[in-house]
Amino acid sequence: MSTNAIHSQMQTWLNTHGANTENYSKKLGKIDQELTEISEQMNGELTKKESAQLQEQISELEIEYLEAELEYLKGEKEAGTTFDFMEGEYDISDAETFIPAYAQQTGKLAQGDMDAWETDGEEGISLEEYKASQLPPQEESQMSYKQYEYASAYTTEVFNTIDIDGDGKLEKNELQGFYAAVDNADGSVDGKINIDSLGIDFTSDKFAKNIKEFQAYL
Repeated sequence: MSTNAIHSQMQTWLNTHGANTENYSKKLGKIDQELTEISEQMNGELTKKESAQLQEQISELEIEYLEAELEYLKGEKEAGTTFDFMEGEYDISDAETFIPAYAQQTGKLAQGDMDAWETDGEEGISLEEYKASQLPPQEESQMSYKQYEYASAYTTEVFNTIDIDGDGKLEKNELQGFYAAVDNADGSVDGKINIDSLGIDFTSDKFAKNIKEFQAYL
């Protein structure tokens, strides 16, 4: 597997995430507007029939909201695949052999990415280098301007999550912690990453905490 494979998949996911988030926001905005209008009507004088009709509309909008949420979650899971980044066969219950091998393999992934992303000749990966590795130039992208904005903003959030020490550069051990945290998102640490079955939020506080813990451990 290419050392950049996980982040290549993340790029696909980011693009999908941008479009998916925009559609989700539009649907929620429409539902909120309709609920506001109904709320205004409910404050007026209504017959029992009119009140019942408005209550029915509210119930229908609640269903629309849940359907939009399910569609959003499904969309978050559609881009991705499963990777087994451990080279060779390992018994994960044998910590004495698995942990050193795991540290070596996450280090190999991290170094491979850093080598691929490096363009300015300075130590560590800057936000500009990271963004260039994850998103094509806007003029080459098939995303709309709004979708590209979402993807770009999310890429920055992911960068800041990985950048545990906040120095504006990604170091090898920070990327190692990131890969381990992605691996651990399904509750296990076995060298197998299944992005499309997880719907990972790479920017959550819990995910950031996992990166920090694995970073220190590795």
